[in-house]
Amino acid sequence: MADTLNITQSGGVKPAATAFDDVKDDHSEKRLGRDFVALATICLIIITYHLQNPLLMQLQFGQAWRNPTLQPVLVVALGVCVYALAGRWSWLKQDRGRMLAVGLLTIYVVYILLDVLLKFNVLAAVVGVSQDIYHGDITADSPMAALQSALNISSLLEYLALVAVIMLLAPWNRIPVYIAAIKRNAAPLLVAVVVLVLMEVLLTVFNVQQFLLPKPSVILAELFTLYDQLITVGWNTFQNAVWGFVWGCGLGIITGMLSARFTNFSKALMPLAIAANSVPIIAFAPIFNTWFGALNPQSKVAIVAVLTFFPAMISTVRGLNSVDHRSLELMRSYAATEWEIFRKLRFPNALPFIFSALKVATTLAMIGAIVSEYFGGSTKGLGYRIREDAQLFRYPESWSAIIVAALLGILFYLVVSAVERAMMPWHISFREE
Repeated sequence: MADTLNITQSGGVKPAATAFDDVKDDHSEKRLGRDFVALATICLIIITYHLQNPLLMQLQFGQAWRNPTLQPVLVVALGVCVYALAGRWSWLKQDRGRMLAVGLLTIYVVYILLDVLLKFNVLAAVVGVSQDIYHGDITADSPMAALQSALNISSLLEYLALVAVIMLLAPWNRIPVYIAAIKRNAAPLLVAVVVLVLMEVLLTVFNVQQFLLPKPSVILAELFTLYDQLITVGWNTFQNAVWGFVWGCGLGIITGMLSARFTNFSKALMPLAIAANSVPIIAFAPIFNTWFGALNPQSKVAIVAVLTFFPAMISTVRGLNSVDHRSLELMRSYAATEWEIFRKLRFPNALPFIFSALKVATTLAMIGAIVSEYFGGSTKGLGYRIREDAQLFRYPESWSAIIVAALLGILFYLVVSAVERAMMPWHISFREE
């Protein structure tokens, strides 16, 4: 009974599942995961606010997000963050203030979804502006008064959404968590600050030329100046990295499953996979550009797929074959079928191995996408931008593009890590945090 029931203070009993949820919620309140989700939600609210009015799209910050393939991703990410921040319905019912906050955020998300995905702006209909004009560029004939009225209303909606996020997070109740986090991360933060300050001082004192290494302040200033252009080219490269990652890792996982099931297939394929992974990426790039066309993004996607295929395949095979023999014998003693063994034992056992490979593949994907652009292709990519700026001795601009590439790689890694945590909450690495 001790394993299934939990005695409450009032003398009653509580199901073990409910007791585990209480412990899990109390444990999650000691981490910063919810704070990062709230911070991401705030950033996405500010970004998507600049997508829904042509007056805002004229600003530099609005122009940074004009890419038509980037906007739906931002809106979907906003919806996911709001859903994660809202929490369970049973948790919301206990506080009407939280329910009101979730309601405000839901209204904002629906408003943005209609505008970005369906090209229907509710406020444009309210102020009497046609949707074609509202989603077009500003001209001399544009109804500026009506657009400004819609902007004022949407600004109020944005402020309410930001306040709702703060209400849901309640940061004033989490000050001890922040203090503990600062204490845990004080050393790496201090090292980062010291390194940047020392670089700035030493490069100034020794008068190091920019073509060798620009000062961090110069790189940062250039980044703030060109961020609208860098976000656009960075997204173009990031798309190639993501699609190559999906194809390479997807085929690698499927091939790994077949290799673990059929030994002869594994023996025949493994040498080919090792040989393909041993070839430098700079050898693949010109060949794939010839096959698919230098201006075709499929050549970049194919290079990334080849680069990420091998780690996913090897990790899948290892994870499926490293099952504990006692667990395997126990399931077979209960007459479990091979499919049941795969679904309930082998695949869950392989998930940590697979996600380790996926996290490694995120960095390989960004490397492959950027390097492939060095050998021809679209001029709207990070690889081309880094190469051209370096050849023209625009080193601060080149380093700014490198920083954007690094940030995109970190974001890619964090997304895969978040999916890992969502799919494996039972794993010991998360329970011991």
